[in-house]
Amino acid sequence: LYTKAIIYGLTNLWRDAISGSTIVFSANPSTLLIAGFTGIAVSMAVIWLSLRRKLQKSPQQLLDENLQWQFFTSKTFSRIRLWFFVAAIATAGAIVLLVAMGTGKSSTGAFFGAGALLLVGSIALVYGLLHITAGIGKKTVSTVYGLGLRNSTRRSGRSLAVVAILASGVFLVIAVGANRHDPLAHAESRDSGTGGFVLFGESSIGILDDLNSVSRHKSLGLENEELKDVKIVQLHVNDGDDASCFNLNRAQQPRILGVEPKQFQQRKAFLFKKEIDVNGATGWDLLNLNLGGDVVAAIGDEATVRWALGKSIGDEIGYTDDKGQSFRLRIVGMLKNSILQGSLIISEDAFIRRFPSEEGHRMFLVDTAMEKSKYISGILSDRLQDFGLEITTTRERLAAFSAVENTYLSIFQLLGSLGLILGSIGLGMVVLRNVLDRRGELAMLRAVGFDKNALKSMVFYEHAGLLLCGLIFGIISALVALGPVLKSPSTEVPYIALVLTIAAIAVSGLIWIRLATSIALSGDILNALRSE
Repeated sequence: LYTKAIIYGLTNLWRDAISGSTIVFSANPSTLLIAGFTGIAVSMAVIWLSLRRKLQKSPQQLLDENLQWQFFTSKTFSRIRLWFFVAAIATAGAIVLLVAMGTGKSSTGAFFGAGALLLVGSIALVYGLLHITAGIGKKTVSTVYGLGLRNSTRRSGRSLAVVAILASGVFLVIAVGANRHDPLAHAESRDSGTGGFVLFGESSIGILDDLNSVSRHKSLGLENEELKDVKIVQLHVNDGDDASCFNLNRAQQPRILGVEPKQFQQRKAFLFKKEIDVNGATGWDLLNLNLGGDVVAAIGDEATVRWALGKSIGDEIGYTDDKGQSFRLRIVGMLKNSILQGSLIISEDAFIRRFPSEEGHRMFLVDTAMEKSKYISGILSDRLQDFGLEITTTRERLAAFSAVENTYLSIFQLLGSLGLILGSIGLGMVVLRNVLDRRGELAMLRAVGFDKNALKSMVFYEHAGLLLCGLIFGIISALVALGPVLKSPSTEVPYIALVLTIAAIAVSGLIWIRLATSIALSGDILNALRSE
């Protein structure tokens, strides 16, 4: 049902994310049978392991097992958990410190690793807290809350599993959700995905004239006072595979663009995510590098290089020029989420040398004031319609690219949220089983004066504390992992959506805890005492 819902969304609501492709649901009976039997086999293995563990104990141990205090009697086991917690926290702190000092190469990966270590260390800390709580078992408890807290240590394996699953789920949901991009955030700045340009144009026929030359405006019918302050960066185009996120296939030879590097370098257009270190060259000046032989320096959008091509900095792609000679493009830089996605950019000199038959320019980035964009777009489209010029705003183009990524993030986030909701239902099942296992004990408490509301509160406090621990440790670990993302000025973290997701998980868990408690304590609980 979930898969069908996602396919419906992709073919209707999110159709742009799959470039209009048709996706249909297809369930292979053999796959379903394999999945079903695998699930049964895993379940049988768990049952066998549990029975094997039980049957190794003496009858006296089995009778006393409900107390479960012996789980914490091993001091060696406790010390191992304690040192594991200390080591995980220390390592996470060291990673963050090294990155902050500038010795870390990949801050994003380092912080995510630190967050994951903190998550594991937090789970070990929960074990320690359960151990400490169990250690005060002989002390008098004066409140229902204290009694519920102490009871959480009795089935410590279940308690630890609940915290670990919830914390891990919250960690992943936040880590995925926080990477969502708002393409319109700071879109006017030069280091954004638009490069500070307002309009993006592509023509069917190459335009030989320099659109920045006022003397050429007359021959093109562009005589207009409003165009005098408009600057246009013109790019040569050699068609190839679409290597943008609109293409679901792996691109082999993406489209090549030729540009005069100083046009971008002077404007400091676009933000570089990663660069090669050669002769001190940086930014767009990397396109002027002489790599020798038949190798040409190229720059591409990160999505194009990493995901569409499966390449990285320093990798090469083979091409054939107009003369039939082979040459290679070496990736020397990657841009962060830009409107140039789907292409590789080389210097204009290298482009003309390799593709002399590609006359004129067929791609245009228009530098003008935002308030004039609609008027300028209308003039250029009207006067250059013979060249098949099509103009759109850079914001719309960037939003279209980002919509694809955000759609997939939404799918993953929905899947993670679904898993957490199922996990909170599982928490309700744990509560139900725990209470049913202890009905005799709860019946005794009823017999000595506790009312049902007090018992419900005790069970609720016991498991709500576990739910709270899982949420808190998952959130803290995720915030550490997302350090670079949260500090980045170009990232718009959807705090409201994340808060609502976490709140929904918490409310769902509390509802299932309360529901399971009510079901387990329903009816005449004193009958359980008579059957003891």
